[in-house]
Formats: sequence, structure tokens, C-alpha cells
Amino acid sequence: MGEKIILPIIFGIVFLVLIGFSENALAVEVSNEPQEYVVAISLKSVGEINKYVGSYDLDFWYSIYSEGRDLLHDPPPEVDFLNGKDIQFSSQYLGSNIFEERVQGTFFGEMDFHDFPFEKVHLRVELEPVTPFNTDYVVFSVDPKSGVDTTAHIPGWFISEPTFKIVENTYGVGETYSRYVAEFTVERSPLGSFLKIMLPILIVVGISFVAYIIPENHDIVAILALLPLVAVVFLHVNTLDELPPLGYLSIFDKIMIISYALIANNAVASARQIRMSVYKNQEEAWKLNNVHLKISPILLAVLAIILFGIMR
Repeated sequence: MGEKIILPIIFGIVFLVLIGFSENALAVEVSNEPQEYVVAISLKSVGEINKYVGSYDLDFWYSIYSEGRDLLHDPPPEVDFLNGKDIQFSSQYLGSNIFEERVQGTFFGEMDFHDFPFEKVHLRVELEPVTPFNTDYVVFSVDPKSGVDTTAHIPGWFISEPTFKIVENTYGVGETYSRYVAEFTVERSPLGSFLKIMLPILIVVGISFVAYIIPENHDIVAILALLPLVAVVFLHVNTLDELPPLGYLSIFDKIMIISYALIANNAVASARQIRMSVYKNQEEAWKLNNVHLKISPILLAVLAIILFGIMR
């Protein structure tokens, strides 16, 4: 009689243990699934862009959202802004399934000046969760609301369509982290850059050609041949002050090389014309003058082909 009572009790206990073990195993299996968070960045303003050191000041809203997760009891993972420094956080808000804050700081990124002064500057923001929230626990996705705030203020720059993406970054220890990358492309007005930087150079080069049409006044010819060279050197150095030392030629550098060559040709023509006028006859001097004038477009075409065609 006692065995009949004890056996059902034992089977019941075993059954309950098995159920508990199954639930725990299921819980472990569920916990091993990474939690997805939707991340958004909304650009509010761009401050100083320092081309020399490759830094830029940004002000934006950052938010992280999780569907069906109570962030009040289970906060989102802390993130690290990988390419930023001196970052300040304000206006933080934590709701049931969303966390957002305002971020202000200085960020750094690689800048390409091949097309200077018509270059586009790419302002990147990179963030990823801190240890231990690798892709085994947390994955990011891009919120469609990421973009540029309607009240964004970017003085002196135009901003094109921003891009947002998620990449996975693996470190040496074999851990992979989900990284959110935002890229805002800004550029100045091409017309404004031309009028501010390129037009003064073209005017100075044009002035150097006036020496070809001045008859017999050697002092004026010498001044018109040499002063443009000094002026172009000054414009070149002054413009390059805002750029870091480059290991390649920009559009501006190529234009300057052509300008130097044309002005040097004009200076040589003026010097030879003056010399021939003094020691020979004026007619021969003018013939020599015309030879150098005809060389100028050939020199321009050859250098343009080499600099813009071969040396890209």
C-alpha cells in the first residue's frame, strides 16, 4: 500500500524536475539569441571643420530603440563613439522602449583633398556597444529616421544625402561587434570656390601676358614678367595654409604648376626680347616674342594632358 503511494510521488517529482530543466534550457537558448536594437542619428549642426588635422565639431541626436523590450528595467547597452573626443551628453530621455540623448563633440575622419578646392568632406560618426556586448548579445540596425534635422545649421556648407550602414568589426581576440556608421557629406559652392580661389590666379596669369603687347618699354615689361610670379607664389602658399601636408597633387596644385609654367615662359620671352632689342634689331625681338606666345597654348595642352590625364 505504501509503495503505491510513494511511486506516484516519485514520478511526480521527477516530472516536475524535468519540466523545470526544460524551461531552463529553453531560457538559455532564448538568451543566446542576440537582442536587436534600432539606432538613429539626426544631425543638428556642424561647427568648425579643421582640414589641417581632419577634425569636425558635430551636434546631433542619438537614439536607440528596441521592440518589445522594457528599457526601464533592462537598459540598452552603453555605446562608444569610436572616432570622437571631448563628447558631452545632454537632454537624456529613457522611455519604456527608447533611449535618446543630445551629443556634442569633436570627431575625426580621413579627408580626401584630390579635388580641392572643389572637394567633398565626409563627416563620419562611428559607434558600437562596449564590452561585453558583442554580436552574440547585441546587433544594431539602422533606423529609417536617421538623417538631418530640419533645423540643421551648417554655415558655409551644403549637405548632400547622408548614408547610414551597419558593419561588423572583428577584433584580435575573435570578438565581433556591430558598428553603426553615419556619414554626412558636405561641400562648398563650386562657384564660390572658383571665384574665391581660382579666379585670382587666372587674373594674375592673364596679366603676365600683357608683357607681349607692350612695345620697347623694358622696365614695364620686366615688371609684368616678374610680379605675377611673386603674386602666384603668395596665393599658392596662402591657400595651402588651410590644408595638411599632402602626398599627392590636388586640382589646385595642378593648376598652380600650369600657372608657374606659363608665367615662366612669359618671363623668359620678356628677358630674351629685351636682350635682342638691345643687341640686335627690334623686328627680330618681336619675332622671338611671337614664338614664345605660340608656345604658351602648346605648353598648356601638354601639361594638362600629363597632370589631368596621366597623373590622376
